[in-house]
Amino acid sequence: MKFKPMTEQDYQRLGETLSQLAPQGAMSLEKLDGFFAALHAGPEAIKPVDCLPTILGAAFDDEAAFASPKVLEKFVTQVMGHWLEIARTLANGEDFYPWLDADEHGVVHGNDWAEGFSEGMQILYDDWTLLFDDAEAAGALAPIMALAFEHHPDPEMRPFLDGASAEQKAEWLGEISASVAQIYRFFAALRQEMEDAESDANDD
Repeated sequence: MKFKPMTEQDYQRLGETLSQLAPQGAMSLEKLDGFFAALHAGPEAIKPVDCLPTILGAAFDDEAAFASPKVLEKFVTQVMGHWLEIARTLANGEDFYPWLDADEHGVVHGNDWAEGFSEGMQILYDDWTLLFDDAEAAGALAPIMALAFEHHPDPEMRPFLDGASAEQKAEWLGEISASVAQIYRFFAALRQEMEDAESDANDD
C-alpha cells in the first residue's frame, strides 16, 4: 500500500470510531498506537489486517458495528494509514512519538499505550525472548513494562505497590521514544544477521 500521510481529520475520525466501538472491546487510539509500535519494532512485522480481531474485539464479528461497507473500508484505510506512519518513522530512523491521550484533567498516563505494546508482544512472544535474554538491550523494555503493569490486578506484578510518583511516571513516559527506537534497532540487526547468514550459505 502506497504511503499517504494521515491528516489530523483522519486521526480524529479513527479515534472516534474506536471510541464508539469501545463497549465491544475495541482498542483506543492510544492503545492501538502502542500495539502497532510493538508489531513494527519487534521480531517480525505483521500485517494489521491480520490483527483486526484483536483491534476490534467483539465488533469484528458484529455486522452492525459499521454502518456500511464503505464506512468499514474507510476505517481499514485509516488503520493502515497509521500503521504505515509508524513503519515509515522507524524505518527512516526518525523520532517516534507515541500517541498519548490526556484524561479529563489534562494528565497523560500512558498506561493504555504500554498495555497495547505489551499485547503486541504476545503475538510473537517466543521471539521476544531474544530481547529479554540480552542483558544490554532488555533495559529498553523497562519503562514500557512499568507503565503496562502499573495498575495490574496482581499487586506483585506492579513496579510500585503504592503507585508511582508523578516524577517517576514522567521519566517512564519520556523514555518511550528512545525505547521503541532501541528495540526496533535490536530486532532489525538480528534480521539482517539472519539474512546475511542465509546469503552466505547460498553462496557456498
